[in-house]
Amino acid sequence: MRVTFVAVLAVMALASIAARAQDDRPATPLKVDIEGRTVVLPAPFGYCDLDPDQARDRLLIDGLDRLPQQDRVLRRMSPCDELKSWRNDAATDPIEVVQFLWPERMGAVGTDRRAFLRRAVPGDVLGKARAIERAGQGFPADATERIFATIGVVERTDRAAMLAQAVVARIDGKPHQLITLSATTAVGPTAVTAQVLSPYDDGSELDWMLRDGIEHVDRLLSASGERSRRFRESRPQRPEDVPPGDVATRKTRVPRERSPSFFDTHGGYIALGMLGGGALLIAIGLLVARRLRPAP
Repeated sequence: MRVTFVAVLAVMALASIAARAQDDRPATPLKVDIEGRTVVLPAPFGYCDLDPDQARDRLLIDGLDRLPQQDRVLRRMSPCDELKSWRNDAATDPIEVVQFLWPERMGAVGTDRRAFLRRAVPGDVLGKARAIERAGQGFPADATERIFATIGVVERTDRAAMLAQAVVARIDGKPHQLITLSATTAVGPTAVTAQVLSPYDDGSELDWMLRDGIEHVDRLLSASGERSRRFRESRPQRPEDVPPGDVATRKTRVPRERSPSFFDTHGGYIALGMLGGGALLIAIGLLVARRLRPAP
């Protein structure tokens, strides 16, 4: 009887470990349909999808769903380590979230992406340094739960337009100040926005958010067949790109370049199979032990 009880506990523990392995599995590219066109949404290395079946993830999802200007949400992800901490109640402030959106309200893309980006994200381009400086002047007073306050257009190229904004999100019943970097591009005739949201600190976070935004757009366009620009020779910094003061030495998040390996994609299933096999061997061992047990 005691052996059987121990075996049941072992099987339950194995099942729990298997479920956790599935939950923490890094995200993989996702195909979505937008008005009859298939768009591939990439997954940066080290990011995991938000799961609406997870209670703590649901708090983030509900809070973001209440934000104004919400376009059709195609995908939401967070850094796996931050998401794990959030799920374990270790993180009290909201974590970074990257969401891919279909901004139908921006209208038709047409054949000229650069012209579309000028229409969709109008305004003078500040450059990174001025945008960080403006964001560092304090959280915008006109940012509320109903209004995205504009900090400024950080960058506009032939591939994407980067818009920095601020908003207040109510998550788990509490208001939180968020800074956002929306990278809008066009995949063929389809507009897509990769939006990075993070708790507002001192505005310097726009530095790494801009790098991440450029990275997300490059992966998105590469997945649709355009040439990647992640590996070009780096150009000298323009004056408007040099952050003021010591901003460059503050919080940084440098995206790691790595393509998902076989184990990144299938590791959860392999672990589940191994644990299931272990549970089966335990059950067989118990059965054999019972049959070989001498009669009283």
